Amino acid sequence: MSTYKQSKCIIIFSGFNPRAVVAFLRTIRKHNVKYAIIAKSKEDAIFLTDYNNKVFSVRKTTELDLDDIITAIRKVQNRIVADQYVIAPTSEALNRFVLNNRDVFRKYCCDISLVDKDLYVLISDKFSFSRLCLKNNITVPEEQKFSYNMQLPVVAKPKKYFSEKEGTSLSPYIIKSVSDLECFVNKNRIEEYYFQEYVDGRSLYLLYYFTKNGRIYKHSQENLVQQADGKSMIYAVASDFHFSEESHKYEAMLKKLNFHGLIMVEVKQRNGKSYMIEANPRFWGPSQLFVDAGHNLFEVWLQDNGFLQTPIDFKQNRNDSKYFWFGGLLQNYRKGKKLTFHAANEINLMNKLPSLLKHDVYRRPDTMQVFIKELSDGY
Repeated sequence: MSTYKQSKCIIIFSGFNPRAVVAFLRTIRKHNVKYAIIAKSKEDAIFLTDYNNKVFSVRKTTELDLDDIITAIRKVQNRIVADQYVIAPTSEALNRFVLNNRDVFRKYCCDISLVDKDLYVLISDKFSFSRLCLKNNITVPEEQKFSYNMQLPVVAKPKKYFSEKEGTSLSPYIIKSVSDLECFVNKNRIEEYYFQEYVDGRSLYLLYYFTKNGRIYKHSQENLVQQADGKSMIYAVASDFHFSEESHKYEAMLKKLNFHGLIMVEVKQRNGKSYMIEANPRFWGPSQLFVDAGHNLFEVWLQDNGFLQTPIDFKQNRNDSKYFWFGGLLQNYRKGKKLTFHAANEINLMNKLPSLLKHDVYRRPDTMQVFIKELSDGY
């Protein structure tokens, strides 16, 4: 008796979290997986890449409008016929949007490879995940009650991803001075934030994929240079932190929650003590590092979602792998801001610059035009 094999296609929304999207596209092209791209706009940098021939639809608005998104998906479906369309979990806003409208997307044979909405929000919202970690004996930065006399520096973190009043997404603020504090108070609703001490020191990412059948794949990186104000990572190296006892705490906690999928946990280390900063159950910017390191979590995602049949082997780890984003460095300097150095300094960075360019996320044949564009005026 013949067995019917269901056909699948990946839908990728580009324009947000672009470096992670590129790393993902490199992986799926390597495995000849069926996919289509929906561009953010006609100005989307994806059109400067070798993947532009896979853009089958362009959104009419950069806002997440349900009718616009469904129209874009229908255009993809007119070009690629499949039984199921899996939406790649590329960005936080997209993930929450699809989860909020999951029943609608399923009517169009689409789903996103994520846990249910409640569990996703529990982990992704900074306040609830911080409380969850405390219950599981994971250290978090000391919390402070808001006051104009707070001991600075502190980080103001949104309790929820969306503002309950405006409905817009909220971001953390690093408050280092009284003037920073005054600026924050003038622009934000204090009740939507909580305040933690700012932890200086080593910056590490624990990177996981929890499969639906309970297996854990993992990697880690140490972040050396970051854009100002807690923005994107510029320079990072492979680490062995995922073999630590600290990593085992997160693995046990997330497994107990029956979590599955991709997740990054940011950890800071001060005087040898680890502090949980935040978690992101989605794609993250420096993903090219784990791809280059031979611990390709995107391949696990492909296998777990039925796109690959070959077993994934993480034995060949390249510990000398580096991640570098020269465009992010230029972007930071053009804004007149100081870089954040976690385990490096500016002289050290400049001395290493020629060798680091070999690892640049965009200075590669498939994305060279993006690299050139960022040299001229940035994206």
